[in-house]
Parts: sequence; structure tokens; C-alpha cells
Amino acid sequence: MEVVQTLVNALVIGAAGVILARMTHNLRQEVKSEISEFRVEVRHEIARVDGSIADLRTGFEGSIADFRTGVDRTIAELRTGVEGGIAELRADMRDMRLDMREMRAEIREIRSDLTQVALAVGVQRRAGHQ
Repeated sequence: MEVVQTLVNALVIGAAGVILARMTHNLRQEVKSEISEFRVEVRHEIARVDGSIADLRTGFEGSIADFRTGVDRTIAELRTGVEGGIAELRADMRDMRLDMREMRAEIREIRSDLTQVALAVGVQRRAGHQ
């Protein structure tokens, strides 16, 4: 009877082992399947985030390009304004030089006239004193 009991125990233990092995196998398959599904979801999320990053980068690059264009345009306008102002100042300086030349010529004429008057007055005084 002991032999029968040992056989029964061995069969029960063997059956339990087979059941546990089967359960372990099924559990392992479920875990692999869930990990595979999780990987697919993670890859999908990574692709979505990559797309969002690409959109942000494109928008950011566009904003930078617009900013650069605006800065370039502003610099060009300022440069044109400064160059125009410098040209006006140069023209004004030329005009002022011409005016100064004319004034010097007038002053020379006035001096000449004054010298002639002074000489004439001096000659008349000398003549009147003699």
C-alpha cells in the first residue's frame, strides 16, 4: 500500500508540476505579449513626440528666419537712413564752404573799399592840414 501511496503522491506531484509548468508557460507568454504591445505603444508615442519636436523645430526655425529677415531689413533701413543723413551733412558742409568763400570774398571787397575810403580820407586830411 505504501507503494501505491508513493505512486499516487508521485502522480499528484507530477500533475501539479505539469500544471505549474503550463501556468508558468502561459504566464510567460502573456508577459511577452504585453511587453510586445507596450513596445508598440512606446514606439508610437516616441514617433508622436518626434513629430511634435520636428513641428516645433520647423516653427522655431521659421521664427528665427523671420526675425533675421526683420533685423536685416531694419539694419538696411537704418544704414540707408544714416547714409542719407551723411550725404545731407556732406552737402550742407559743401554749401557752407561755398557760403564761407562768398563771405570771405565780400569781406575782402569791404576791406578793399574801407582801405580806399581810409586812404581817401587820409589824403584829404593831409591836404587840409597843409
